[in-house]
Amino acid sequence: MINPYLWLSKACVRFDTRIKEVYAAPETAEKPDRVKIITHGMATTHTHLGLYPIRNTVVSGMNLDDWVKNFVWGWERFLRENPEVSYYASLLAIRELLASGVTAFADMHVNEDMVYKAVLESGVKADLSVPIMNRGIFESYEEALEENLSLLKIVNEPKVRVRLGPCTPRLLPPDLFREVVDLARERELGVHTHLAEVFEDLVWLKSKYSMSLRDFVRFVGLDRVNAIVAHAVWAEEVADVLSYSNFVISHAPRSNILLGDGRAPVKSYLRSQSNVTIGVDVAPTYDIRDDLRAYTLLHYEGEGLPNLQEAFLLATTVAYRSLGFGKGELIEGEDADLVVWSVENPVLGNPVALVSWCNSVVEEVYVSGSLVFSSGRLTHAQKSVDKAREVLAEILNEFFKPG
Repeated sequence: MINPYLWLSKACVRFDTRIKEVYAAPETAEKPDRVKIITHGMATTHTHLGLYPIRNTVVSGMNLDDWVKNFVWGWERFLRENPEVSYYASLLAIRELLASGVTAFADMHVNEDMVYKAVLESGVKADLSVPIMNRGIFESYEEALEENLSLLKIVNEPKVRVRLGPCTPRLLPPDLFREVVDLARERELGVHTHLAEVFEDLVWLKSKYSMSLRDFVRFVGLDRVNAIVAHAVWAEEVADVLSYSNFVISHAPRSNILLGDGRAPVKSYLRSQSNVTIGVDVAPTYDIRDDLRAYTLLHYEGEGLPNLQEAFLLATTVAYRSLGFGKGELIEGEDADLVVWSVENPVLGNPVALVSWCNSVVEEVYVSGSLVFSSGRLTHAQKSVDKAREVLAEILNEFFKPG
């Protein structure tokens, strides 16, 4: 699959660290029981890998604020006291992402130095930031900012980028939010933030600061910096601004619905030619194909036949270009971020449908030409994954013990 709208039958890809050639394969005499499909790797533009162990709590029937109060804050305080748990959580999350064809992600969470360690071991590409806030799990705004800036001192891997993470308007006042954005511009960094995730965000800005969402975006300077904007469920009033090339909208269909956030006006954003991408966020699984299916069902409900290629495009070409990791297509000169899929007894010719909707299995994943996942296992860090399962099982049994 060159891209979701162009594919070749009976073809091969030749590569080392980069793609060298895509060419016709020799004819085979027998029809195989399994079809191999080679695609570009996908990217998710919004994750919180440290929350992977509590992902099932998203289906607890709570809205976002109640879920955060009942589950997230306590777990994150535990992570602050036990940073190595973020490493184990990230390894398991990355393993599941790879098993669904994800080769790059943008993560925002605490203990990102531990996430970076997991990234290096697994071999994936990553864009890392810390949620900068002046309350919540940090003692102060300065503490959060320093933790984010400290990543710049330790990250020395070309496949890993660092952003600043002004968390959300409700956890960081406009003046401090603007300080972070100004600092990002000064250091030529991007930012990663939550914006208009719930309607309460708009109410907060209006009641606390007498600002509309448009006022806020202009005041803090988001329109003047490369910005990943997660959710944007209630941001249609600034759809024209979010269409600027510097914005990356990370749409998280499953978490938005399960936490009662609402349905993001994705079709409006796409009509405005915004860079809409897919964010796994915190979901019951970190299998991005579940979000691709949710996206299609959510945004084509009652609107005729769905465009099955659309979601896959947002997760490959648009996501990779938005994160600056390449063009997200299997073309000569691109980094060899490849996924080899196996599909049993296929009856369709559309590889996007086979990969996203049918009984497909990821057999191998390559990042920059290096085999990082094979037969369900991380090629460089499987022992660490096995240990992570043991450690987290013990921790979660204790953490969620009744009483």
